Amino acid sequence: MDKLNLQVRLGIILLIFFVLAIVLQIARSSYVADITIREEAESVAVLLNQLFDITGAGEQLPVNEPATDTDLLQSLVLLENIRHLDVRIQSADSDYPEVNEDPRSSINAPPWYIALVYPDDALEIRAFAQNNGDIITIYSDPGDQIEAVWLETRARIIATFLYLVLLLVALVFFTARWMKPVEVINEVLEKVEAGDFSRRLSLFSLPEFRRIGDHLNHLTSRLGASKSENERLVRKSITVQEEERRHLAQELHDSLGQSISAIKAIAVSIEDRTRITDPLVAESVKYIEQVADAAYSSVRDLMVSLRPAILDELGLTQALNQMVDDWNLHHEDTFCRFRFEGNFMNLDEELQINIYRIVQEAMTNISKYAKAENVSITISGEEIISLLIVDDGKGFDMKTMTRNMGLTGIRDRVTLLRGELEITSSPGKGVSIQIEFPRVDYFRRRLGDR
Repeated sequence: MDKLNLQVRLGIILLIFFVLAIVLQIARSSYVADITIREEAESVAVLLNQLFDITGAGEQLPVNEPATDTDLLQSLVLLENIRHLDVRIQSADSDYPEVNEDPRSSINAPPWYIALVYPDDALEIRAFAQNNGDIITIYSDPGDQIEAVWLETRARIIATFLYLVLLLVALVFFTARWMKPVEVINEVLEKVEAGDFSRRLSLFSLPEFRRIGDHLNHLTSRLGASKSENERLVRKSITVQEEERRHLAQELHDSLGQSISAIKAIAVSIEDRTRITDPLVAESVKYIEQVADAAYSSVRDLMVSLRPAILDELGLTQALNQMVDDWNLHHEDTFCRFRFEGNFMNLDEELQINIYRIVQEAMTNISKYAKAENVSITISGEEIISLLIVDDGKGFDMKTMTRNMGLTGIRDRVTLLRGELEITSSPGKGVSIQIEFPRVDYFRRRLGDR
């Protein structure tokens, strides 16, 4: 029942009422038929017995007047054609099928109804003994009453059926008309579930739906404002984060990087001066040079992680190629393939860095959780840029996916890009991350939101 709509439920309820109405009609007709048959039978019996008493029929006839027996037999057999009477003859010599036929077979009513209302014991009116041993018995025949009651019952059932059909048609028509706002409300709720809070409901005619519409419009308005504020905060947070990363990378390059370079230069100078005069000092200085190189390499990797210079110098595709190459170099058990279709050199700087960060975070998640052997990254599209990241790792159950699975940063950046994110996974089947976002007017729309 939970999966049936309102119209089907109303149809089922009306069907139940129709069945109950039929049962009540049949029960009523059975009760009425029982009373009518008994009263009619008693009335016919009284009337017929009085007639026989008046005419003197049925008295014991002389044996030497057989013709009189025949005349009486013919007269009694003629009573078979009279309504409400059933004549039967018990004879050892003949069957008399013309009068001994079962009276139920001639009743114009369904067999089940006849069996329901036909009296168990036939009401005997009078019996006549013939000189030849035959016994003629006259019974009350309830067939006519049964037919009359059945015709009335059938008419009531048909009328009830037509009434319920008309009622069902009316209910279906009016419920379909009155429930149209439910479809509109469902559409708005689907939009809200998808994150679109711009849809508003018009005023409904029914006051119940009007109140629901007012509450839903207020809710979507509040949610829309909250979403805009959250997007603004996310945008501000990411912008500040990127600025801090840029600043920190620049500071590392200007301060720590130059300091390490100066230390190495001084160490090289000392090594040149002491290589001959003091080999022990030269050897120690050589170790300092190695430490300086290792420190500078770590600082350079950190600067690339904070703000890849290649992204500013050569663009998105070259930066992603270098990221994939470095990732393959440090992950021997997993191989990543990168493929791009289209020109991404003229993308907005903020758009490029967000795409770069999305791929970076996705690959970090793969190295932490996926235990994959193969990873593929594909970026394509012109007006709509599509980014597809697929791995063949252990995957996870979508029903148990939480915000603690390393996807929060990706979601935030996709929201910042006004894009759509679709994640598909199942245990043992890997993970597929499909992202689509507009390429045109992104920067202009972003400024309009500030």
